[in-house]
Amino acid sequence: MNWHSPRQVLILVGVVCAALFVAGIAAAYFSRNDKICDDGKPPVAQRGGLLGQVVVRCHNGQIVTLNN
Repeated sequence: MNWHSPRQVLILVGVVCAALFVAGIAAAYFSRNDKICDDGKPPVAQRGGLLGQVVVRCHNGQIVTLNN
């Protein structure tokens, strides 16, 4: 790899960005079946909590705090 060649450096940056993009798609695909609520249904309400936490309320009254 010639670090003084702008073309090769830009190609490398593009390949790294594409690989990170594909890795993000794969991570989302493989975690798509994760359930937040115990009953497997989507939450009925959601609100932002303190310091980036998300609080959701499920159909059965369960309150779940998601740490981002």
